[in-house]
Amino acid sequence: MRVAFTELRRKQWRDVSLQDLVSRYDATKTRLDTLDDPLPTPEQSLSWQVMLAMLERFIVEELTDRQRQALVAAEIEEMPLEEVARRMDTNRNALYKLLHDARRRLKRRMIAEGISPHDLPPVISKGETL
Repeated sequence: MRVAFTELRRKQWRDVSLQDLVSRYDATKTRLDTLDDPLPTPEQSLSWQVMLAMLERFIVEELTDRQRQALVAAEIEEMPLEEVARRMDTNRNALYKLLHDARRRLKRRMIAEGISPHDLPPVISKGETL
């Protein structure tokens, strides 16, 4: 079953290039602009928009091109890790390390700017280890 589901997910991403994902992310920021909380207060909404804008800036300023490409594909666009690893010509373990280093850089920058990862909107922080 797991193998079949993995193959179905791979087919979904077969004709999508990583460069297109990163370009689309840079141009529209669609995934980070949406919040899952159905009724945030106006104050929450404004605060989250400011936080998301800062996070997007940190992604551009702090991450290498390869880290940004992996993070956008795997975390923001939700491409399966196996597919991201294949397209980046690496293995899953190296991709995990690349994503780990990217998250660590973002977290370090956030802390330096006085932002706690727990302050992020639920759609971003949802219990993940940023």
